[in-house]
Parts: sequence; C-alpha cells; structure tokens
Amino acid sequence: MASPDLFALGRSALNPFLYADIGPPDGAMTMTVASMFGRRGEDPWDEAARLARLPPAAAVASLAAMIVSAPDCCWTLAEATPMAERLVMLLPAPPSVADRLAGARRSPIERLLPRWQFGPLAAIALGLFVVVAVAFVWLTVADTWGSHGHGDRMRTVDPFARGSTR
Repeated sequence: MASPDLFALGRSALNPFLYADIGPPDGAMTMTVASMFGRRGEDPWDEAARLARLPPAAAVASLAAMIVSAPDCCWTLAEATPMAERLVMLLPAPPSVADRLAGARRSPIERLLPRWQFGPLAAIALGLFVVVAVAFVWLTVADTWGSHGHGDRMRTVDPFARGSTR
C-alpha cells in the first residue's frame, strides 16, 4: 500500500541503510543497497522494511545471501557476512510495543501529519481566528460609531419648509 505522505522518501529512517555502499571500505565495488534490491527486481523500501522487522541475526543472514546472489557479485558468503553486519546496523530499530500502542491512540489527523506540524498549524489557526475576530469587532463598532457619532445631527424633514414640493 502506498504511503499517503508524498515526501516520506526524503526523510525515511531507512535512507541510511538504503543509500549505504555495499562494498568494503576500500571502494572495490560501489553499489548501494537500494540499487542491489532494484537489480534483483525488488522494491528497496519494502525489502528494507522487511529486514528491519527481522531479528538482527536473521537480517544479517538474509542480506548476506542477497549480496552473494546479486548480479555481478564477486564475494563469497564469508566475505558478504561482515558487510551485511555493517549494513544491518544502519537499519532503524523495530518499534516497541509501547510505541505501537501510542501510535494506535493518536487521532486520524495526527496519524496523517507528523507531530512537528501541529505547532505551526495551531499558530496559523489561532492567528487567523484573531484576525477574523478583530475585523468583525472593528466593522461592528465602526458601523455603530459612524451612525451615532458626535458629528451627526438627526435631520428631520419639515414638510412646510421653503422649497417643499407640497
């Protein structure tokens, strides 16, 4: 299922893992984990999320097997295992039971928007409310002052005044 957040990939917790080089530090091979998953025909974020849910030992074994079976691979399983251990350490920790329960208690709006967005949204809503309230009060009071101010005298029409059309 697609994420409702269009910009989630830019700040994904999986990015350090997905964009890490697979090869050893000497730079013999520069291929990222995401490109390896792509070459295997798998969705990189789905596969990284699957590995993040596994226990660390199972994730290392699974990733090492994927590295060895990747196209153009030149490593044995014994060489790929330390690389997989280094890469699995970049995966985010799986959520705890307390985190999952806290997420279940959030409102639907809180689930759609990240927590940091509520501060600015609340400030904008409060500011808009204040502007509308001040404008309403100003228009109401200005209308009242304009019709009953000191400069206004009540003018009555005298039907017997000069120039009358009677």
